[in-house]
Amino acid sequence: MAATVNNVQQILIAEDDEDDFLLFREAVRDYQDRLQLRWVQDGDALMQLLKDAAANLPQLIFLDINMPRRNGFECLSDIRQDPRLKKLPVIIYSTSDDSALVSWMYNSGAHLFLHKPSEFHRLKAAVQRAVDMDWTSRTPYPPMEEFMLG
Repeated sequence: MAATVNNVQQILIAEDDEDDFLLFREAVRDYQDRLQLRWVQDGDALMQLLKDAAANLPQLIFLDINMPRRNGFECLSDIRQDPRLKKLPVIIYSTSDDSALVSWMYNSGAHLFLHKPSEFHRLKAAVQRAVDMDWTSRTPYPPMEEFMLG
C-alpha cells in the first residue's frame, strides 16, 4: 500500500482554500523532519495524483468536502471503490459539523472527521494526533464516538 520514503511520512491534503492549507501546514511544522506534505486544490487533481502515484501512495489523506471539479464526497467514493486505494486512511477535513454529513462520511468509509477548529492550537493538536496514529492497525470504521477528531 503506502510507502514511506527514508522514514518520512507522506501526507496529502486536498484543500481548495489556500489560507486553510497554510494553517494546516503550520500545524504540522513540528513534524517537518519526518513529514512530506503534498497539497492539491481540487478533487480532480487529487484523483490524478493518486492514479499517478503508483506504489508511492501517501500514508494519510486529509480531504476537504467543498472543492471545485470533484468534491470530497465524490473523491471518497472513488477512493473506496478503487482496489488499489480503498485502504488508504482518509480524514475528512471540513468547516461543517452537520450531523447528517458526519454520518454520511462515516458510513462511506472515512477513517476520521476533523472539523476545522477556529483556534489554531486546537487545529494543531487534532492534526498532530491524526499524524501520530498507528494507521496500519486502525479500522476504517471506528466507533462513531471516536470518529470526530478535534
